[in-house]
Amino acid sequence: MEKQTFSRKLDLPDHLRTKLQTRFILYKVIEDEEEIPALLTGNHKYIDEILTAYYDDYWYIDSESGNYVATRKGEMLYKNFIAQWWDFLLSYDIYAGVDLLNGKFAQDDADWGSVDEEDRLIWEDLRVAVCIYKQRIAQEEGRRTDLNPFTIAFMSLLSEKRIGQEIGWQFDLYSEAFWKEVIDIVNTNLWPEDLSYIDDESAEEIDGNLVMEDIIMKGIEETKLRWSKEEDDDDEDYLIPPEAISSKDQVIEEYEEELTSYGWEEDSFHYSPYRFLVGGALGVFTIAAVWSILD
Repeated sequence: MEKQTFSRKLDLPDHLRTKLQTRFILYKVIEDEEEIPALLTGNHKYIDEILTAYYDDYWYIDSESGNYVATRKGEMLYKNFIAQWWDFLLSYDIYAGVDLLNGKFAQDDADWGSVDEEDRLIWEDLRVAVCIYKQRIAQEEGRRTDLNPFTIAFMSLLSEKRIGQEIGWQFDLYSEAFWKEVIDIVNTNLWPEDLSYIDDESAEEIDGNLVMEDIIMKGIEETKLRWSKEEDDDDEDYLIPPEAISSKDQVIEEYEEELTSYGWEEDSFHYSPYRFLVGGALGVFTIAAVWSILD
């Protein structure tokens, strides 16, 4: 089968870059208990500007410890970030390695560099493609969505421990090289239109969106199957978000109440990764099943 390829160049919006930076700082302060002193020294100097920009809004300096701590709003945005991270794992991670020819999904111990007899990579990362497909569906239906491929790329780097695990994470957030990597992931990974191909037998062009629908459906079933297993198959090379959220409804309700009370700018949740399905029955079932596992 012959695949078409497309070129594109998306730029990371400044506001989204800032959002990801602040959410990660909140994660380090709250979850990792990172001590960021009022008098910034060493690597902390790299985040001086953003700490100042959101002082009193997302964090403040605790008078007793002399360190930055999260405000109530910061705590809620952190919960939002963790919820989205879980959503990434449950909704997108299965597509990190897809064998397009055989319709299979990679296991954790897969050889990511393996190639077929024609020297083509067997495992394709379709997480960006899945996100773009869902984003387009939401836009076509007139639904507001915070789906975007840059967040997916950032979450993938975070989960793969390629940010935040070593001394110097502050420089990563500041570095143009790191954000260029995020942008490159989005622009070099496959998109839905890249999956269009000419069928060898019928000579008919198969639309990439049809391929995406099939892949996503199979991915949902595979995710349900893998999450239903009880054995411990933790991967030490993969970072799992903290189990700090007991239920999606609880987090959303708490956030929306305080959003109204404090008059905060909305930082929307998206918990409907399968809403493109007709009727949404499978989506509701899958999400409910997964969240019950996390409770």
